[in-house]
Amino acid sequence: MSIVEERKIPRWKLDEVSELEEKLKNSSTIMIADIQGFPTDKLHEIRKKLRGIAEIKVTKNTLFTIAAKRAGIDLSKIEGYITGSNAFIFSNDNPFVISIFLSKFKLKRFPVPGDKADEEVVIPAGDTGMTAGPILSTFGKLKVQTKVQDGKVHVVKDTLIAKPGDPIPAEAAPILQKLGIMPVYVKLRLKAAYHQGLLIPVSELEINLDTYRSMINEAFRNSLFLGVEIAYPVPEVLKLTLSKAHMRALALAGEAGFLTPDTASAVLSRAVSKAYAVLSAISGKVDLGVEVPKQPEQAQESKKEEKKEEEEKKGPSDEEIAGGLSSLFG
Repeated sequence: MSIVEERKIPRWKLDEVSELEEKLKNSSTIMIADIQGFPTDKLHEIRKKLRGIAEIKVTKNTLFTIAAKRAGIDLSKIEGYITGSNAFIFSNDNPFVISIFLSKFKLKRFPVPGDKADEEVVIPAGDTGMTAGPILSTFGKLKVQTKVQDGKVHVVKDTLIAKPGDPIPAEAAPILQKLGIMPVYVKLRLKAAYHQGLLIPVSELEINLDTYRSMINEAFRNSLFLGVEIAYPVPEVLKLTLSKAHMRALALAGEAGFLTPDTASAVLSRAVSKAYAVLSAISGKVDLGVEVPKQPEQAQESKKEEKKEEEEKKGPSDEEIAGGLSSLFG
């Protein structure tokens, strides 16, 4: 008879799995974030910012996997993301809301060799509080003008040592730490979200709000234009529809010569314009004893007409003149 020794599982692991299972069952959104090399103190800051919105839990992948199975999560969808060091975010909020919040929430840290600047790195003018000594040569390498006053290093003027996207000089790190300058942003790197059974990769979680705002505005304009054209019966659209119909009616009345107190201005303006057009057309052939004033739009087109005269070498025919008078005077 063989004796099988029962493997004892630490109490804390059992409690951890039970806690995770409970969170998974009570959360509609689970997000996975990569925290490899992520500063612990910065994760604590994010945890505080998310309080009331979501909860961040750092745990072993194996314990999370066991809890997920117990909670009925479809592991086939998310198991590819449960690798490396992870933090798990539990929430009942929309995953896109959390993603946008995290993208706007910028934490900063001091640079390490190889970092690039996320913002301008400027050594400000004034007392650095550093004792004069070997540090002066470091300032010299960075081309920062200094002077020694009361045994302390003073920077003469603000000096830019790196622009956004530029590598931060390695020798600048101790100076930046002394001055409390943190030009590198820290962002929690999301991997994916699992929302009500749907897996959303990080590429789809990252939303450009300006682009979506522009798309929505364009869709609103297009729908409004369509509503006006088909006279969709809602107050917001009908106001525009009636206004447009009124303008079209005035234009039609002016064209047809239909005279009413409301259309008189449009009818007379069109008649005057036609009269000037006819006078301009016959002014070179018939002396009417009337000087034809140039209208603003006619002044712009006069040069075009001169070119046409050279090409055509003829004016309007008698039939065209008769047609113009007939349309003007009925």
